[in-house]
Amino acid sequence: MGSITYADGVSILQLIAYLPSFFVSSFLVYRHGFRSSGGFIFLVIFTFVRIVGACCELATIHNHSTGVYIAAAICSSVGLSPLLMACSGMLSRANQSMARPVLHRLTFTAFRVITIVALAMTVTGITWNMTPEALKTPNTEVKVGMILYFVSWVLLCIGLAVLFLRRSKIAEGENRNLLAVAVCVPFLLIRTIYAILLWFVANNTFNALDGNTTVQLVMSVLEEMIIVFVCLSIGFTLHVREKNWKTVPNKETELREEMA
Repeated sequence: MGSITYADGVSILQLIAYLPSFFVSSFLVYRHGFRSSGGFIFLVIFTFVRIVGACCELATIHNHSTGVYIAAAICSSVGLSPLLMACSGMLSRANQSMARPVLHRLTFTAFRVITIVALAMTVTGITWNMTPEALKTPNTEVKVGMILYFVSWVLLCIGLAVLFLRRSKIAEGENRNLLAVAVCVPFLLIRTIYAILLWFVANNTFNALDGNTTVQLVMSVLEEMIIVFVCLSIGFTLHVREKNWKTVPNKETELREEMA
């Protein structure tokens, strides 16, 4: 019988954090509506994936099969995609609140395509050769996926900068979306760097099979928790938009548009 290790403790911490977060994010999707939830649906996906991943990690206490480790590695690789798209959704919501959105809808579509391709490349690379050796020496597909994740982060920062420069034209209350993304961006960078090191360096500190747990906690687990908590906190402060809401600004924003 296996014993609970430091890594298992991190998995338990994730369950404690993400079980309630899953229900909170689900409530926000219900509250704001699926189409106008501002990216909270991706937090539902992320928290669910993290719960499954943590369960897989804990399952290794009694089951040391390669399949369980592969499942945990896949759940870990999936994490970046929904977090990036959740932040993108919040920027999209702020952009749509403007009388004349500065970013075209296709901009966000392109961002999500790149992020989904990154996810597909990563999962394909991991599952192509499901062996412990492959987790320590990943193939080209995984590495390309990691690079695309970094590209997605850069594009997210550009979108944030553009909207920040035009923040005076964003509808009242929707600037909080920019605040949430601005707080999350540094933590997303650290999380992305950790993922890149995990699959490019693959040494005793950074590897998907038995890397340093403290480094994982500091550079990955805590960053993800902060991002989720920030987005959920901001979500409760956002106004619920009407079903036919599109880009109708409040009177103050409308006046600013006329004076601009």
